[in-house]
Amino acid sequence: MTNKLYRWLFLPLSMLLLLALIGCPTGDDDDSADDDDAADDDDAADDDDSGDDDDSGETPGFAFSDTAFEDYDRVDRIGMPAVATALILPGNKDAYNAANPSDDASKTNPFVADIVTVINVLHTGIDPTDGNTGLDDDLAGLGITPCTVSGDGLGSCVAQGAPLVLPDTLKVDTANPAGFPNGRVLADPVIDVTLAVLLLDLSVHSPTDLVGALNPATNDVAFLTEFPYVAPAH
Repeated sequence: MTNKLYRWLFLPLSMLLLLALIGCPTGDDDDSADDDDAADDDDAADDDDSGDDDDSGETPGFAFSDTAFEDYDRVDRIGMPAVATALILPGNKDAYNAANPSDDASKTNPFVADIVTVINVLHTGIDPTDGNTGLDDDLAGLGITPCTVSGDGLGSCVAQGAPLVLPDTLKVDTANPAGFPNGRVLADPVIDVTLAVLLLDLSVHSPTDLVGALNPATNDVAFLTEFPYVAPAH
């Protein structure tokens, strides 16, 4: 029994000894054959030698395409907030995104009809005779005077809204203070202002009258004073 037990113990112990000998070279980690020797990662063949990624002598940089501007296809645009998203009918969004903003204000531009239609629906609903009265009755109930709409696009809503949303570009005039709609800064309530221009009678109200009424007036966490300026997700 003792001999059998010895034989069973001898094999595992022998294997452990063999593995130990294989795993431990006769020279230590600091000898001439270790990781620090002439053949190690720091030698003439390592990543820092003349054959490495930096050996060409060229300074790493950016590779810019020289493709001509006219060879690109426009697939999206969102110069003014909510125009492409909310004022263009669903079946026309791809065509609108591909179109040129310089054509937006043209009287023959088919997307003008979309914008007029959506503004009218916002105010009067899809079918006013069926009790679907849009937002005008809600605004009146809040003591707010809505701008006027008409089917031919001659109402005051279109008259005051068109200069803001057409062309669909974000305008920047460096001679005037920065702030929407002259550019935009992070804290600008761009949606509230845009909705005010499209919904309210601006002879009675200010474009900022909806600020804080529809959305929070400020962030729950203050902006940072340095890049990236927005607070971490929380």
